[in-house]
Amino acid sequence: MHEGSSMHSLVNGPVVVVGLLLVGQVLLWHFLNVTEVPLTAPELETLPSHLGQWGVTDEQVLEQEVVEYLRPDRYLIRDYRTVNRAAAANLFIAYFKSTQGGYGPHSPRICLPGSGWLVQDSRSLNLAVPGRPDGIPVNQYYMEKSGQHIVVLYWYQNNRRIWANEGTSRLYLAPDLLRYHRSDASLVRVTVPLGEDWTRQKAFQYSADFVRQLFPQFVECLTKAG
Repeated sequence: MHEGSSMHSLVNGPVVVVGLLLVGQVLLWHFLNVTEVPLTAPELETLPSHLGQWGVTDEQVLEQEVVEYLRPDRYLIRDYRTVNRAAAANLFIAYFKSTQGGYGPHSPRICLPGSGWLVQDSRSLNLAVPGRPDGIPVNQYYMEKSGQHIVVLYWYQNNRRIWANEGTSRLYLAPDLLRYHRSDASLVRVTVPLGEDWTRQKAFQYSADFVRQLFPQFVECLTKAG
């Protein structure tokens, strides 16, 4: 065998294996019909109105047709602002007791562009948060619409794991369905609009600070629900 062929096999072998595992997980999920344990939705409304330097300024509800389309078992939409009024943040959390029936978190990667926001930059990163020195995986998006700019951080979470890649949701939740008889998941999204003369980095620093204040409170909320 030529050296090039050998290298090609070494590089692509693991890729093929991972691909087959993913296909297997998807097929397994498709044919699974597991009765899930009854779950109590986390009481998202009990999340503190003050998170570090951030305080609640408003709380919203989704329109009924949106609720019927998304079908979350619990959701929360809040606006926060820093004490010095320098920065604002919007928090959106949607929790689903089960993702077996085809319903579950809708990716901001699709929903926000569908609302007219243009992606100008995106990346995945590990964000250091209290209790997680290695960080948690999050998606960071920088977006523009009609001259407005926002930084968006979002991830998926239950009381067993945290992930950022939508493509791995089934990879995680199918084994959980078999082992724990549950497939619950939540989407957490933090949006910070850029202030005048802000850099992207400054907006990211504000959004990262908000996540660090929120994270331990949200973990506690999920833990209490079980």
